[in-house]
Amino acid sequence: MPYYVASFMVRRSTEIGDARSVTPQGVRQSTENAGMKRPSPAVIRSSVLPAMRERRSLLLRYRSLLIVLAIVLTAGVGYAVFYPTLGTRQNLAEEEFQKAWLLYQDRKYDAAIEKFSQALLINPQFHWARRFLAQAYYMSGQTSEAIEELETLARAMPHDMTLRNRLEALNLGEAPQGDGSTEFLRVVPRSQGYRYNRPTFIGTLQSDQMAVLSLGNFEIGNMVSYSAQGDPVENRHRVSGRLNYPMAFAQSDSEIWITDFRDDKIHRLDKNSQRYLSYLFNPAAVGSTGEAELQFRAPAGICHRAGEFIVADSGNNRLQRIDESGKFISTISRPEDSDAMQTPFGLWCDENSIWLTESGAGRVTELDRYGNVVKEFSPPEFKKPRHITWDEDQQLFAIADESSGILFMNTSGLIVRKTTGYSSPAGKFVTFARPYAATFDAFRNLYVADYGSSEVVQFAPASEKFGQLYLQVEKINAAKFPSLGVYVTVSASPYAQGKSALPQYLTELRPEDFKIFENDASVGNLGTQYLGQFDQILQVVIVLSRSRRMGEYETQIPWVLDHLLTRIREKDRYRVMSHGSDVRTESDFIASRLKILQSVKLSLNESNLSDTTIGSMSSALYDGVGELISREGKRAVIYLTDGAAEDDALTPFSKERIVDYARANHIPVHVVSFEHPQLTAVAGAREALQDLAKRTGGKYHRALEIDANIDAQLRGQKEVRYALTYQSFARKQMRGQYVDLRVSARFRERRGLDLSGYFIP
Repeated sequence: MPYYVASFMVRRSTEIGDARSVTPQGVRQSTENAGMKRPSPAVIRSSVLPAMRERRSLLLRYRSLLIVLAIVLTAGVGYAVFYPTLGTRQNLAEEEFQKAWLLYQDRKYDAAIEKFSQALLINPQFHWARRFLAQAYYMSGQTSEAIEELETLARAMPHDMTLRNRLEALNLGEAPQGDGSTEFLRVVPRSQGYRYNRPTFIGTLQSDQMAVLSLGNFEIGNMVSYSAQGDPVENRHRVSGRLNYPMAFAQSDSEIWITDFRDDKIHRLDKNSQRYLSYLFNPAAVGSTGEAELQFRAPAGICHRAGEFIVADSGNNRLQRIDESGKFISTISRPEDSDAMQTPFGLWCDENSIWLTESGAGRVTELDRYGNVVKEFSPPEFKKPRHITWDEDQQLFAIADESSGILFMNTSGLIVRKTTGYSSPAGKFVTFARPYAATFDAFRNLYVADYGSSEVVQFAPASEKFGQLYLQVEKINAAKFPSLGVYVTVSASPYAQGKSALPQYLTELRPEDFKIFENDASVGNLGTQYLGQFDQILQVVIVLSRSRRMGEYETQIPWVLDHLLTRIREKDRYRVMSHGSDVRTESDFIASRLKILQSVKLSLNESNLSDTTIGSMSSALYDGVGELISREGKRAVIYLTDGAAEDDALTPFSKERIVDYARANHIPVHVVSFEHPQLTAVAGAREALQDLAKRTGGKYHRALEIDANIDAQLRGQKEVRYALTYQSFARKQMRGQYVDLRVSARFRERRGLDLSGYFIP
């Protein structure tokens, strides 16, 4: 209650109290002072007291009315005093806030920033405006400005955990490096319908899923898949034929290959696993029993790298390289003047090297890309090594040894630590019986497939066992109110492998893993399937450099683009933009291969070419990302360049801003460089373009060696956003009113929370 209202009521109460305390003695004193004759008590009783009683009765009768009038009067005074300074200014601030919010939802971030800033100039304590201003800065690629606004808000609201969570998620520093220690979390349950027995392998699938291979009972093996949440989702006994002794799997963009140790073949599983009786449509298995090409004896480990699979043919003591279509490439074996391979079992490979375990020799061997021996390691801990995998975070190999447990080895062959078992909830230490495989998922959980005890044991990072999720509300679509769509992302860690890497987004959460509250009222019937309808649609902006050096490649550019355009689909959309002395839009979003190639050819007309394009490069890339922000589907910018790049010359947008802009909106930039001879000699040019592509989630391609599967790579990228759809409780009659939103998510033992809101249209 305002001070002047309280004082007014106290004063009136005092006056009423004074009237009640009038006594005959008081009357006597007043009459004596006036020089009057003192009245007798009888006169007082007969004249004065009745008047006092009447006055008192009137005051009591109208006391409530008088108090109400006093409150109304003082409220009016308060309104007159405070409304011009707070009410009017706050109304103006809210008007600017609503305009800014509409611009933000339309993805016009720069204009929204201006309006949010105007709202804060009117009322610097308008916390919702500052929260959205920080978000607009972030989405426009201005990360440092977003951090500054969030820090200001966090100082004003120190108990708001969502602000601290958001600041952590903006990668203020490098990932905290722990020692890799883990704690026992659980034995993955063998539930009804999803049982595994004698597990031989565990690995990651697409979309953060896990899968366990096991030999099962009665010589009927299986492959049990688990969601990112850890729940079983599928149990396969057949792929391209029955699984008997599945021993390992590896995957390309379109298929999963599974080795069958007993049947001497490689099963091929189409990743479109939702089709009814999908095993009838899978490609035929590869291989048979024997020693010739594409023949095996007890195939074990398998790995994949660009364009090929490599299989450990353990019974024949060799490796076989097979292309993704199933055609034989070559055999890898040791030179005749050296020791032969002794039961090669586990495999891990990348573009530059192959690492394999040899169970018969108790060693790990490093081979170069072509299969030549580089190094051998036989530490005393190796007894019977099985599968091997690489832990990118700790830069260590995890090797499952049947006798020694899980061994963690660096690239120099040094065993830095090992895990031999786990402490059960009852406090008893359980030693692994015969561990066959170990792997880390994207969230730093370690899984061990213990063949001997028929268990898959899950360990969680000691520092993250009960950590927080990083949830962000990016947009609220209220155009079809009361049907709403809330766009959110959820990541388990903001750091991944350091500040420059992309966050580890969770992409397989279910509707029941989310909760939304409108003005503290829980809403129901959440849906997460909306973005699924755009999963097969590709949205691409081709940004072309109009330099004179690019003009030299005019006849080769159509050949490069054909890797993309020959597989164009009806609902795909491509737009061509170019930059030289200025930035131009050469075409609309279209799905015509001929029109796209024609637009590229016209843009490279001699009259359009420039001697230098560095000055407009940043604007073209920034605009290219901006063109895709509001479009749904698999999105990407393809930058065709002669190879010119200079970080310090990028204006008006720095490379950091372009990278942050693309990352915030989940749009990778793929660089296709012709690497003109005059530019390959420029120090740092190629590295700058490679860094730009990598940090946005894209890839760097040499134009004349471009991957023939680039179209599949673009279509295979994950959709990291969720569109949470529901029916609002609010009514249309409340048009223009602001509704608070609180969105939460759960993943295993973690929780995430973010705050937002929307205006009822």
